[in-house]
Amino acid sequence: MDPPTRKLIMLLAFSLAIIYSASSASAESKLIHKVCSKTDDYRSCVAALHLDPRAARAATLFSLSEIALRAAAKDAARSRKHVDRMLADPNTQSSWKPVLETCKGHLNTAAGQFLMASRELMTDTMSANYDVRMAWDEIEACLEFMRSREQNIPPLITRCAHAKTQVSIGLVVTNEY
Repeated sequence: MDPPTRKLIMLLAFSLAIIYSASSASAESKLIHKVCSKTDDYRSCVAALHLDPRAARAATLFSLSEIALRAAAKDAARSRKHVDRMLADPNTQSSWKPVLETCKGHLNTAAGQFLMASRELMTDTMSANYDVRMAWDEIEACLEFMRSREQNIPPLITRCAHAKTQVSIGLVVTNEY
């Protein structure tokens, strides 16, 4: 093959790769946009989904749903571990400890609900949706207990807000799928 033909073939292959990559990214963005536009907070939804790089590559609503629900379960479990660290920290305000103890249980249950929802997604979307709603109830119970004790625990409030975003995503994907 002469050099000009080889260059032309290389240019064509490179161009096709760029076009394929751009159209693939566009489709992925459309899927995330479709889900996030139906949530309570579009920007938080997009940010939450982009925490897992697989979400941007998800080709189907089902794969994005699995990724989102498993990520929500992992995040709720990480939040529970963060609460454990706060409880073990001698510098944590003693007035926070009863709230942290209670919320630790709620976060643990929420993690289990998200995980259960991800497992039920393919076989029973109504049950998956119910499990996501139960995760919402657990997060709300934590926040309500904090309010009832008149405590303001910023790290816990932030983690609960993030979990609520994931619930919103979970409700959309279990309703859509």
